[in-house]
Amino acid sequence: MKKNTQEIIETVARVMAVSFMEDPMNSAQLEGVKKCDQLLQAHSLMHARHALRCNMLHILDGDPRAFFIGQDTRKEHKGRQKRFMIRMYLKTFSMLGLRDLRRLFANIRRHRKVLSFDWPKEFIPGRYYHIKITAVDQSLRGTGAFRKLITPAIEYADKEQIPMVLETHNKTNVGIYERFGFELVKTIQSPETPIEQYCMIRKPVDHS
Repeated sequence: MKKNTQEIIETVARVMAVSFMEDPMNSAQLEGVKKCDQLLQAHSLMHARHALRCNMLHILDGDPRAFFIGQDTRKEHKGRQKRFMIRMYLKTFSMLGLRDLRRLFANIRRHRKVLSFDWPKEFIPGRYYHIKITAVDQSLRGTGAFRKLITPAIEYADKEQIPMVLETHNKTNVGIYERFGFELVKTIQSPETPIEQYCMIRKPVDHS
């Protein structure tokens, strides 16, 4: 399936927005925010463009209805990531009124203790492959699309002999990722919220 760049970005953003709506953390952070749907769509579009620009967007055989965003940490550009986050904040401020902004940041403060991207440092001293976002359109679920999607990344990590890491706030996903060799190594909890972060690592397999 060949699509031009804009079509790919738009499809990825649409699928991502639906995935974000299903995510417990995103739902909790946006609870009570009137323009949450519009904000998710805008953020998803920005994520898709940024990931494509930074070579972090991996789609299934040219079909953007299934994709993941991730890469080897050796290839990460921290400065570019910081600039992207600033643009995300500016977009949020431009879209939401004062009431929604207050509600959003109150929600973020409440759940900040169960949202960590630094946890891998506790387990991995060097580089690793970080899967940041995964999403499969409803029409492709149950077809083996995710296995086909993630297999090249697994093969890359095994070849480079580096671990893979991911985090999820959806407990159902833990069992799915375990089928691909990921192990739950840490659960981040807080008395302020029932939401938990599940931190998973897949150790590289030596095929030599």
